[in-house]
Amino acid sequence: MSGEIKFFRKRFFGGFNRDDVVQYISKLAKERNEYKSAVEAAQSEAKAMADEVEPLRIEVQEAKKAVEEAQGNVDRAVQSEKQANEEKEKARQEVQDMVREVERLKEDLENAKNIAEEDRKAKEKTQQELHGLASAHEMLRNEYDEIKRELEKCREFKAEALSSREKIEKLEAIKKQFEDLQPALDNLRCAFQAE
Repeated sequence: MSGEIKFFRKRFFGGFNRDDVVQYISKLAKERNEYKSAVEAAQSEAKAMADEVEPLRIEVQEAKKAVEEAQGNVDRAVQSEKQANEEKEKARQEVQDMVREVERLKEDLENAKNIAEEDRKAKEKTQQELHGLASAHEMLRNEYDEIKRELEKCREFKAEALSSREKIEKLEAIKKQFEDLQPALDNLRCAFQAE
């Protein structure tokens, strides 16, 4: 008898055909053994897969941790870049302020040079004027000394002619002019020495 048994044949004297029953039981045993082998193979494969999954799970956890650390590094890098940009902007502002300050100092230096040049010219002019006044003062002093000598002589001869009296009066007037000029010369000399 071959093929799948759909029903058992009956015997003439009651019950089922023994061969059919034995064949069916053998078939069930074979199928049970096949199912058992399949289950064991599946369990073995599942265990093998579990053994393979565990390292993968550990790798996933490590990868997740690495991603978290990388994200932290990225966040810190972003923060550092932000801080660096802020410091760069601050430095740029400081450089601009320094450039403006340097320009202002250049203008002040140029103005100071101009003022110094004007002072130098004024000083040279004052020196020239003072030199001229000194020469004039020396000349007046010589004249004064000469006049003084003449005046002394004139005083000794008060009784001389009218021309001598006029000469004395002229000498007195020159003396007064020299004495009036003396304070101005002294003030000019002090101002030149103060510079």
